Amino acid sequence: MFNHPLMFIWLPLLLLSGCQPQQPSSSEQELKQSMAEIKLQLVKMEKQIKEIHEIATASTAPKAKELPPLADLDNQGKLPSLGQSDAPIVIVEFSDFQCPYCKRFLELSFPKLKQQYIDTGKVRYLVRNFPLSFHANAESAAIAAACAGKQDRYWPMREQLFANITRLNPELYLSSAKQQDLQLPDFEACLDDPAIKASVMADLQYGQQYGVTGTPSFIIGRVSNNQMQTPKLLVGAHPYEAFSAILDKLQQDN
Repeated sequence: MFNHPLMFIWLPLLLLSGCQPQQPSSSEQELKQSMAEIKLQLVKMEKQIKEIHEIATASTAPKAKELPPLADLDNQGKLPSLGQSDAPIVIVEFSDFQCPYCKRFLELSFPKLKQQYIDTGKVRYLVRNFPLSFHANAESAAIAAACAGKQDRYWPMREQLFANITRLNPELYLSSAKQQDLQLPDFEACLDDPAIKASVMADLQYGQQYGVTGTPSFIIGRVSNNQMQTPKLLVGAHPYEAFSAILDKLQQDN
């Protein structure tokens, strides 16, 4: 209440009624009436501010496109995954290592999303590659991350690549592999493996099949028998609150 915009009016009136001897006067009743009117106006203003906030929030809330059911969510267990395998809700992220918005999501929204939903067993999180054609190094970075995943180091490599988004190149991949204590001969052989590149392109085609055109994009929904029954496509590096609103509704609808 002390932060209210009308406090500069109300506070002097309150001070007048502080620790002072009571001296009845003809203006006492008028003062009480004025204070009552000010309090009433404050209540009305607070209600109006709340209504304006609700309208603004509703008008700027991201729209999630509804999709048909998705099959084989985790590519037969081959996708990078966080959370419990039997979590009732799944998020599939489509990501590009050269996309600054993907980096923004990773830094600003993902940590709390992981803490509140993934680590608590409510959500399983999967990642598919979606290297955009105008990002020259996105495909090679996706391959490097996939090769790190072959040695169970996908997530640390993912963080390291996004941390160095402006200098993705073979030298960085090798130096990052050394920092992750990877077996370098295996890692280097993996970088040249056509099957790894094919898996990256398969992710891209999978996303295109369901309407993904940019990054980051997320398909979110409830899961049964490795099939997403109520998928929604959310596009963009939205704040944590946009994801929590969708996830909480999915939990309530169960």
